[in-house]
Amino acid sequence: MPISERTIEERTRARKRLRELMTAPISLPRHVYFVPGWRDELGHCWQRMEEWIPNVVTNYRTHVHFVQFTAPKGKAVPPWEDFLDFADDLAEVVRGDVGTSSRNVDFVCHSMGGLDTVAAIAMLDNHPELAQPAIACADTVITYDTPFQGFGAAENELFKKFVHVDRKDPWVLLQLAAMQKDSKRIAEMKLARDDFLGKVRAFWPRGADNYDGLLEVPHDSASFGDRDDIPAKLRPRYREYFSWPDTTHSGMANGVTHDLRAIVETLEILVGAK
Repeated sequence: MPISERTIEERTRARKRLRELMTAPISLPRHVYFVPGWRDELGHCWQRMEEWIPNVVTNYRTHVHFVQFTAPKGKAVPPWEDFLDFADDLAEVVRGDVGTSSRNVDFVCHSMGGLDTVAAIAMLDNHPELAQPAIACADTVITYDTPFQGFGAAENELFKKFVHVDRKDPWVLLQLAAMQKDSKRIAEMKLARDDFLGKVRAFWPRGADNYDGLLEVPHDSASFGDRDDIPAKLRPRYREYFSWPDTTHSGMANGVTHDLRAIVETLEILVGAK
């Protein structure tokens, strides 16, 4: 897709800022978990962040965690039915790190990773059949193109056939069905919004503005609903939503999590500079 002059200029400034940070690195005040999206259990969405962050963050080795979802007994694909199961795994990972300490942690999420994270913070306590209680130590949550209102492509028959051919395990279609607009899980997610906001200090939703091709079906609202509908006492926690110009949901070329502007802003939010 064509890139605007404004985007080119903004990305140039972002690259310059990252190079400045290489000479004066920053320190993260809290541990941060990068949570990948659906069909990206190993976190390929963070490839460009993984290239930059070690060079600009002094405490990268101790404070940055790129989450990987893997199945028991060495199988490549987790046999989970929906994002709530991934949330259970995420809570286990965080609890294993934090233990009984009082420290808070941050989350940066792509696509379904945002559903995983919100569910881990605000939905697990409603599901005693799962192993983990809800995460109680979240501070800042940043989401990139998370389908809080349901993933449009989940209802696309051609897309479902493509997914099934690409990954033949039985779980992938169940995970996709759980993200349909009218699914039980998305309904739960909508109901959990205010509970989630009450358990974090700040929530920064972000989106992609270009949806070309089969995968790039609009999510309807990566903003998690209308800010005016949020109770007044929680509204300050729901920070501004916008979508990055000239970005797509995924992909190295223009994928939102690979955009240098997003990398700079992520770091600014995490260190409290924004």
